[in-house]
Order: sequence, then structure tokens, then C-alpha cells
Amino acid sequence: MINRMTTPPRIMSEIRALSDEAWAEFAASAPEGIDYVAEASLRGLMVARIRRAVARGEADRGALRESALNGL
Repeated sequence: MINRMTTPPRIMSEIRALSDEAWAEFAASAPEGIDYVAEASLRGLMVARIRRAVARGEADRGALRESALNGL
């Protein structure tokens, strides 16, 4: 897993941007009315998936986004 304290800010910014893209894609197809707790949980899951994929060496933005959305 990526450590926030040792990861360059540029990489963390890219991870944040990717998670925002993945969330926007998910939200476009999600049922209306998702509550804040569920949203926070899903966003956290997406970020964790992206961080794990980056730690494994994945660099393709499309593949990272797909990994974040897998099964949602």
C-alpha cells in the first residue's frame, strides 16, 4: 500500500484526481439519493483500490479507473 507520508504530493494529487473521475463515472449511473455515509464509504473503497493498483505498478489511468469501479 502507498504511504501518504512518503508518497510525492504529485502522485497523491493524481490518485485524488483519478478517484474523482471514478466517482463521477459511478455517480452518473448510480441511483439517486445515495446518503453521505454510503458515498464516503464508496469513495474510500475507490481510493484504496487505486492506491493498491499503483503500489502494484499499474500506471495506466484507464486501468486504474476500471480497478476503482470494478463490481460497483
